[in-house]
Amino acid sequence: MVFEMSQYRNLGGAIDSDSSGLRIDAYLGRQFPFFSRNLWKKRLDAGEVLVSGKVARPRYLLREGDIIQLYHPEDREPEVDDNIQVLYKSEGVMCVYKPSGLPMHEGGPYRKNTFSHVVKIKIGSEWSAVHRLDRETSGIVICCDNAAARDSLAQQLSSQKVNKEYLAIVKGNPKVNSWVVDQPIGDLEDSEVRIKKWVVPGGQPSRSDFVVEDLADGHSLLRVYPKTGRTNQIRIHAAYCGHRLLGDKLYYPDEKIFIEFHESGMSEFIERKTGFNRCCLHATAIKFLHPTTDKEVYVQCPMPEDMRLLWNRLKHGPAIP
Repeated sequence: MVFEMSQYRNLGGAIDSDSSGLRIDAYLGRQFPFFSRNLWKKRLDAGEVLVSGKVARPRYLLREGDIIQLYHPEDREPEVDDNIQVLYKSEGVMCVYKPSGLPMHEGGPYRKNTFSHVVKIKIGSEWSAVHRLDRETSGIVICCDNAAARDSLAQQLSSQKVNKEYLAIVKGNPKVNSWVVDQPIGDLEDSEVRIKKWVVPGGQPSRSDFVVEDLADGHSLLRVYPKTGRTNQIRIHAAYCGHRLLGDKLYYPDEKIFIEFHESGMSEFIERKTGFNRCCLHATAIKFLHPTTDKEVYVQCPMPEDMRLLWNRLKHGPAIP
């Protein structure tokens, strides 16, 4: 099946000499590791991938100069909760609440349904985020309307002078009220999920401080203070110490859960296995020095309704298996 040409988008530039001769399904699986080679095969068989304007099959061998296009119509963009809220705003700096499910930037099926686009439309085109949260993570994002403020806050973040505080609902009850995980984080080479990171020797230095906020039968509400800002750091350190976040597909013990989620989307089965329909992580507070006034700014954002209701159910109902 061939779709309208206007509904295809280029995937990067022309194929170079290093990729010439590769099967297209292998190339796509390597270049876009969120999706498996098998999923790319399905899309190729369905006619959703063109090479230089013609439908490509999985066995097609790429040639230097080939242009790959992917079927990606406008109406495929998923719906999101775009109810962002300004929590603090002063002299070029703003803290904004990002709902869960809203991606930070354009990518995959998301174009306009992103935090960056919603901020520009609802607040002003001059505003942009200084850091990021995972799509499923809710909470506070710092934004600035000028380069000087962005550079100053980016420097504070890189030098670990911004204090962040998160709330997480996790599996299990810790044996202590507080502890530190300072294990290094890097790529997990033997994983079926090529984007996955984990605690590995020689990884980047990482530290997360955990404090028990509340307990339920078989579950805990934790307050987490990440001292570094590695990708997926809290999720990794929580799972590493035996307390994975509810709703976390990537760090669920069985990797097939994550693979199924990324190939087929959310399902009742995946929600039942992981314990919730999204990763239960919320950026609840942040403290930094204002780049213009040099005064300390402290902003809080309470746990959102979905996590609050979940925790109330865990506290007063049967434990999730």
